[in-house]
Amino acid sequence: MNRWVIPYIDQPPDFWSRLEDDFGDCIEEVYFPMPQGRLASGRSQQPEVHLEEFLKSSALPKAVLANPVVLPQPVAAAAPPILRLLEDLYQRYRVSSVTVTSLELARVIRAALPGLHITASCLMGVATPAQVPLLQGNVDSLTPDTRLSHDLPGLRRLRSAFDGKLRLLVNESCLPGCLMRTQHFYEMAYSPVFPLSLCQLVLEQAPWLRMTGGWILPQHLHFYAGVCDRFKLAGRVTLKDPQRYLRVLSAYIHRTPLQPADIGGGPASILDPVDIPDDFFETILNCDKNCQRCMVCRDFYAAHVCA
Repeated sequence: MNRWVIPYIDQPPDFWSRLEDDFGDCIEEVYFPMPQGRLASGRSQQPEVHLEEFLKSSALPKAVLANPVVLPQPVAAAAPPILRLLEDLYQRYRVSSVTVTSLELARVIRAALPGLHITASCLMGVATPAQVPLLQGNVDSLTPDTRLSHDLPGLRRLRSAFDGKLRLLVNESCLPGCLMRTQHFYEMAYSPVFPLSLCQLVLEQAPWLRMTGGWILPQHLHFYAGVCDRFKLAGRVTLKDPQRYLRVLSAYIHRTPLQPADIGGGPASILDPVDIPDDFFETILNCDKNCQRCMVCRDFYAAHVCA
């Protein structure tokens, strides 16, 4: 059975006890933002009423996020308080894993806290083997850029190049290589109000682009056999309802079929009810990604979503 990296949502201890009882053998780690908003994490700040209870009481392995799309200061200034917090989280709660977007920060953490497991965030944008030499020795795990979610040959090339563990984010809906992503993630991290999705105008003009997002359905995980070491579930916002969280996690673990609108992928998802057949998904996994000239996703969307 596959191992899973899953998001923290702010629920009391009995939720996490139930999750551990039902799925504990499948959970690699639960990831959470740095407490008290001390460093942005690529998403808007989340509730943490029950976070300390979770850290103290849950036996599930835990990982902290230090992955804003850009750091608010140069690494020389930003790193010392981050290192102190990581050391405190390890000493108090045995949090032994951290996810970063900054390669410089990864190097500083590796030098200061060599026992800490370091994961390169998908926000680092690693999509080609040419980027891998910069990572080797500095990180232990890599979550590829979500533009590879529907690019099986690209994932295989990255798998062959990288010595560490490859984690695949399964229910992300961002458009591949979205030209607004850096600004959007910056606004989510630092705006006092929850920002609009900057891709909405593009999706209104070309709704078929929803077919190209990073979503992977539970029934399609078999296509990735031998390519990824771990799967990762997103959803600190979209899966904050505990019943929906457990329903989606269970579906992925047991590979129960879902539609794209059901997985908690966010506003760039396919929001209308539609089944995605294996043969169609296999086609888009192996296409050349020349969307300007190809009609496969446009035709499918027109026939099955707009019909």
